[in-house]
Amino acid sequence: MRKLIIDRFEGDFAVCETENLEFINLPKAALPSEAKEGDGISISIDNSETDKRKEKIEGLMNSLFKD
Repeated sequence: MRKLIIDRFEGDFAVCETENLEFINLPKAALPSEAKEGDGISISIDNSETDKRKEKIEGLMNSLFKD
């Protein structure tokens, strides 16, 4: 899990400080509406959602490319 601190907002982006003291820009739309400067946020991968999407895509491909 990657942890970030929202340093400031610039236009449509949140400038976030990483654990390595680097800065990255994230779209505001990717953050909860109540996010504010100074808030800590975490980014992680949702493996169960990834698996669901893979299964859905495989099902769609199988229905399109039947033998």
